[in-house]
Amino acid sequence: MAPPAEPLPSLDQLPLRKGDPPNSAWGLWGDGPDSALGSLNYLTEELVARTVQEEIKTGERVGLDLPLDFFDPPLLGRAGFEQKIVDKDPLVVNDDVVTFNTQVSSQWDSLRHFAVTQTDVHAAPRTEINGMQTWCAKGLAGRGVLIDYASYARRNGITIDHFGPHRVTLASVKVIAEEQGLEFRTGDVFFLRTGYSAAYKALDQDTRNKVAGVGEWCGLSQSRETTEWLWERQFAAVTCDSPGFEVRPPTEKEWHLHPILLAGWGTPIGELFDLDGLADLCEKNKRWSFFFTSAPLNYTGAVASPPNAIAIM
Repeated sequence: MAPPAEPLPSLDQLPLRKGDPPNSAWGLWGDGPDSALGSLNYLTEELVARTVQEEIKTGERVGLDLPLDFFDPPLLGRAGFEQKIVDKDPLVVNDDVVTFNTQVSSQWDSLRHFAVTQTDVHAAPRTEINGMQTWCAKGLAGRGVLIDYASYARRNGITIDHFGPHRVTLASVKVIAEEQGLEFRTGDVFFLRTGYSAAYKALDQDTRNKVAGVGEWCGLSQSRETTEWLWERQFAAVTCDSPGFEVRPPTEKEWHLHPILLAGWGTPIGELFDLDGLADLCEKNKRWSFFFTSAPLNYTGAVASPPNAIAIM
């Protein structure tokens, strides 16, 4: 589907239809099957072809998924990763069976993670409404852009409390983008690196046990200004290496981004992505944009999925 007609409505003009939830953009992509893709509609064949030509220069690539068993114990009380290896005796063959919560490690939140109403999501077993299966027909591919807040903080003597409500302000994002010479484009996939996974890896087991039960973390600071900036950028998706993309607890509850992005705009949120190797590649090449691909799990009604994501320079 083609992108929505210009000019884009302002944030003040949302919702687009009377009676819709505040700040929602229902109807921006019509009411047909493409509406289930939300802002992923920006990832057109033309955009992908252009991005391949512009962004793939060295062929270097890095995976962006943390191991499924990285967080031990799992964060927020979620079910952890389990593996059972099946000996197919008398054959010299093995299978394995794995079980895990789809949000136990690197993940995409589908549009049904923050549902407008639970009635639709739970109306029938494995209903397709706002699930992820629509994404899987073509996968995700396009231009990724990295804001490396972790490196910025280190250079400027800023101590990040990764396991508390440390705010990454919009002002910081803008400064970093300018320093990196990074220009945002409609349909970009936005990546924010805080250094969360490296900080977690450095924890001893007792501290990991404590962190698993605390619902606080670093992330993008909420505000009307931040929401307006995200709306005007029209990213295809947004991602971070912390558990929730946005800081928790929210700095301003009115501008809690999960319901606005997922349920209101149809913009996927990526969390706990592994961005440290990507940051190293970007620094090496002095370029903070890249070609990005992702192939989520394909099953009906998915609430979330490991991203199976790769960045290519």
